[in-house]
Amino acid sequence: MNRRRFLRLGSLGSLGLGLEAAPAAASCIVLWQRGGMSHLDTFDMKPDAPADVRGEFREIPTNVPGIRICEHLPRTARIMDKLTIIRSMCSSETNHERAGWKLAGMPPALHAPDAEAALHMIERGARFVSLSTGQADYDTHSDNFGRLKNYLLPAFDRAFSKLITGLDSRGMLSSTLVVALTEFGRTPRINALGGRDHHSRAWSVVLAGAGLPGGRVLGATDRTGTEVTDLPVSPEDLLATIYAVLRIRPEGKLAAGRVIEPVLG
Repeated sequence: MNRRRFLRLGSLGSLGLGLEAAPAAASCIVLWQRGGMSHLDTFDMKPDAPADVRGEFREIPTNVPGIRICEHLPRTARIMDKLTIIRSMCSSETNHERAGWKLAGMPPALHAPDAEAALHMIERGARFVSLSTGQADYDTHSDNFGRLKNYLLPAFDRAFSKLITGLDSRGMLSSTLVVALTEFGRTPRINALGGRDHHSRAWSVVLAGAGLPGGRVLGATDRTGTEVTDLPVSPEDLLATIYAVLRIRPEGKLAAGRVIEPVLG
């Protein structure tokens, strides 16, 4: 979707949803984690689950008491006070392309090759920027833990933390929405190849900036990360919520979701 078509989808201003007092963003950066980032090995770890579910990684504390994430996200852990983790994304779609199309209404129109370029684009007035961390592919059907530990998570950790701290130091975090998302999660059960397969019944996304409260975890999954147990959020709901923060009125299929008001504070 190009910039011109996106801007035709709606206008800024009141959404008519009783959200006029909610946070509003002037710009948006989407950090896309292609292939299905494992929630169980990042933002929704299950240390008390059986070994063939919890995997090889351990939790570490963040700078918000009571919130713990993966040990391979140390920089992200240090900025948890600025983040909102939604642990209750869910859908019925486990095909990469179709799941991606469910999020095709996301607004980014300009692609940045790295976090520094994304920051410069926002500084120069770009409204919507997308960023993927190198050639990241989270479709970890084999060697899940090696690929996450040695490449995928360090690359994400550096890029995401750089975006948040860079925007904050420039005084632009309060007016910029940052969204880290993926098309679905990975199976709780580790397969025979040491990987995790496609799983769409539960996964996590992370939001920051735009005046949203930080230091929060919203929604929950069961003890194995298989099913959502609190605050189910569909891809359509996530899009509706992002549009609400951006003060854009979605139309047609993009208007199918409901705004998740707890996200807005």
